[in-house]
Parts: sequence; structure tokens; C-alpha cells
Amino acid sequence: MGLFDAARGAIKGSKAYNTHLSADKLAGEGEVSQAKEKYKEAMRLYDEAAGLGETRMNVLLSRAILLMREGEFEKARTAMLALGERKDLKDEERFRLRCQYSICLWRTGQLDEAIATINRAAGQFMNGTVYGMLGMYLVDRARLTGDFEEALAFNQKALDYDDEDPVTLDNMGQLYEAMAEAEGEGEAAEAHRAAAVSCYEKAHQIRPRQITTLYCLARMRHRAGEDKAALRLLSGRDSLYYSALCPVTREMMEN
Repeated sequence: MGLFDAARGAIKGSKAYNTHLSADKLAGEGEVSQAKEKYKEAMRLYDEAAGLGETRMNVLLSRAILLMREGEFEKARTAMLALGERKDLKDEERFRLRCQYSICLWRTGQLDEAIATINRAAGQFMNGTVYGMLGMYLVDRARLTGDFEEALAFNQKALDYDDEDPVTLDNMGQLYEAMAEAEGEGEAAEAHRAAAVSCYEKAHQIRPRQITTLYCLARMRHRAGEDKAALRLLSGRDSLYYSALCPVTREMMEN
């Protein structure tokens, strides 16, 4: 592949990346139809860039992230494994790759591997991204095992790090809700449910369009017989973009 193709690939890659950013912005603003079209355009440009020999890490990883958003997890996994073989990755790039690869593992049911991968990322840098991801994975494992101690300790540490992080607050809400379900009924269960609602409310106030928080808080309102409040929370559900990375689907929200 010649220099001309490489230059064309770089131009296509930059255009794909910027189109991807525009799509994310539209999705965040509730412009779902426009966002979908932009994501399609971004993927087409990413594929063209890759075919022309684009090699920049940020472009190729962003392509893998978009593949995951669209539910193409095996293609994303293959792309990220190839990136992981590169010897020229900077520490920050390998950290980002590990974080994204852990998401791919999590969404394909490989929870223990996801936890191991994000722990490797934590060995490089410990920041809000790691606290949010690992906290979420540990909540999922606690649901499966019934052992909440590790998830509770870690997510409390995450709150100490940033008590206004909406992802961490959502994780704590889901953890308390899972603890309440494990308790069943009684004072302890009700105390956990109250704590869950408090965390969800704080997360919702900070990030009103966070899908998991909307879903969980509306479900809690419904459980408490507060259906009008639940419906108010769900009134903007049609303007939400449900990517394959989100554990809450449009169908779940409608139900």
C-alpha cells in the first residue's frame, strides 16, 4: 500500500472519528434518528480507513468501540486483540484498550475475565473510569454469588473518591437494591431499598438521561406504588439512545 493510500486512510480515519463524536453528541441530545445515521456513516468511514491502512490507535480503538455499541462484539474483540499485540502502544493507550476490552468481556458474559482485565488497567491508573467499571462488575458478581462484602467495600471507596459520580451512585443503588432482594422483606430490606432510592435520585439529579438510573428508579417508584412519579421518569424514554453497551434495552424500558 503506497503513501497516497496511507494519506487517504488517515483523512478517512479523522473524518470517521469526528463523525463518531458528532453522533455521540446527537445521541446525548436525544436526536436518536440523526445519531443512528451518523453512527452508520462513521462506521462506513472507519471501514474505508482501515482498508486503506489506517494505523492510528485512537481511530482503530474508536472503531472497535462503535462496533460494540452496534452489538458486533466478536468483531470488536478481534480488533482489540490485534491492537493489544502492538508494541508501540503508550501506557495511556494500553490503559484505554484494557478498559474497553473489559466492557466487551462483560457484555459477552465473561464477568471474571472482565474483572481481571479492569484490574490490570487499575494497576496502571486508578481513576473514575476504573472505579465506575469495576464497581459495576463487582455488583454483577455479588448478584450471582450473594456475597456483597467486596462490592460494598469497593463502591464505598469509589464514593470516597468522587461522591458525585453518577455511575458510582448508580452502582451503589443497584448494589443496595440487590441486597434488599437478597434480604426479602423486613426492616433491613426496606433500609436497603431506601438507600438504593437515595443513590438513584442523586445519580438522576447529576445525569438525568442515564438510562440504567432512569430504569431502576422508575422500577423502585412503581414498587412503592408511586406510578405517576415512575411514569414521569419514563416520559422521555423515546429520546434515549439504547446502544448494545447498555444493559437496559428499549424493550425493558417499555415493559
